[in-house]
Amino acid sequence: MSTDPLRAAKTRLRRLVVDRILSLDPADRLRQEQVLLERFSTLPGFDRATVILLFVAHLPEEVPTRGMIELALERGKIVVCPRVDRQERRLRLFQVKHFDRDLVPGPFGIPEPKPGALEIGPEQIDWALIPGIAFDAQGSRLGRGAGYYDRLLPLLNPNAPRLALVLDPQWVDELPTEPHDQPVHGVVGCQRSWLSPQLPVL
Repeated sequence: MSTDPLRAAKTRLRRLVVDRILSLDPADRLRQEQVLLERFSTLPGFDRATVILLFVAHLPEEVPTRGMIELALERGKIVVCPRVDRQERRLRLFQVKHFDRDLVPGPFGIPEPKPGALEIGPEQIDWALIPGIAFDAQGSRLGRGAGYYDRLLPLLNPNAPRLALVLDPQWVDELPTEPHDQPVHGVVGCQRSWLSPQLPVL
């Protein structure tokens, strides 16, 4: 498959999955989100991790992460969140000590670490929760198309587990992939989960 048809297929799949998420019954959506929050701290490697990368959910189709960030802080983790560097087209990582005080709206409206936060090198991350629109049971991930996480993930500590928490509609049988697409080590949902045999052990 040539690149243009592949990208078109990804675009169609993004729209389909987002529509499926937004079409969930509100009560079912809330139930799934609560299950995922409860499973967050049980994910492989979380207990032993010290420096963890979390994303700040903002869009209506995303799994809320505020509760996860606050729980990680309560557990004494060093929590790191990304800030978009539009000029260099990359994510820079900064420590967040308090959800409300340390996050401000970024260029896309997504809350990001405020200026003056301590920058953390990606190689210092030893556990990561990775966002995405869709995932399959091989760990393939469909992001939003800008490639920010595909550029970041190879820079993380190679022993850091990369995991995703997903709503039921985010599972697909098989994702179209390109050579630069970065997979995750595990995908955990309400009805099904997948963990790679190569999942790093801290």
